[in-house]
Amino acid sequence: KSAAVLLALGGASWKRLGSDGSWTKILSDKGVKLTPFQPSNCGFLVDWTPHMVAKFAGEPVKSVSLSVDGATAAQTTRSEFVITARGVESGGIYTLSADLRTQLQTAGQAAISLDLLPDLSLPQVLERVQRPRGKATLSNHLRKTLNLTSVKTALMYELAAPNTLASPAEIARALKCLRLPLAGMPPLDEAISTSGGVSWTALDDTLMLRNLPGIFCAGEMIDWDAPTGGYLITACLATGLQA
Repeated sequence: KSAAVLLALGGASWKRLGSDGSWTKILSDKGVKLTPFQPSNCGFLVDWTPHMVAKFAGEPVKSVSLSVDGATAAQTTRSEFVITARGVESGGIYTLSADLRTQLQTAGQAAISLDLLPDLSLPQVLERVQRPRGKATLSNHLRKTLNLTSVKTALMYELAAPNTLASPAEIARALKCLRLPLAGMPPLDEAISTSGGVSWTALDDTLMLRNLPGIFCAGEMIDWDAPTGGYLITACLATGLQA
């Protein structure tokens, strides 16, 4: 028997470290309102060709701008991401993960819009693509005129429609707005963090459970999406302090 108890039991994405969400049944049985766990700050699956996996898995793609394709109020981020054997990972992807997850769940599909040359406008890119290239291959021409890295060139070949690459205007458009379709999400336990858990409506302003007076909650067991970069741990500590 205690005058007060603070629960800080984590989410459900690191089972090997004990954070498996098994506490949800205990609180649910006590009538506490819960929201199902979902992956947050996670990578996404992409159906890469075997060539892309063999040559570029593990390769970072730097100096790019990413946004959620087709979203009316999409968040845009300037950050690198990493190509993996199964898809895409890292900071720029994590920033968009909540919006991408929602789109996958509501529409059944989602895609990332990539600007591979965010420091150049479309007319600037087109002017450089249209420069005489002589006998140089397209890849070499783009490397010389745009300083395009091999992984960015590979993304262009991987994702752009083949019949567009004969047109300088279409090449420029592809480099500025390349659609990366996603095939889904990895398992929950592979996510950095989770949304879901104890609903905010189950807590009062002191983060005490309304159904269980004297018992408080803090950290990732509460239903929220946190951006990476220190914000997750900061908010965990802040909810602990509030409680």
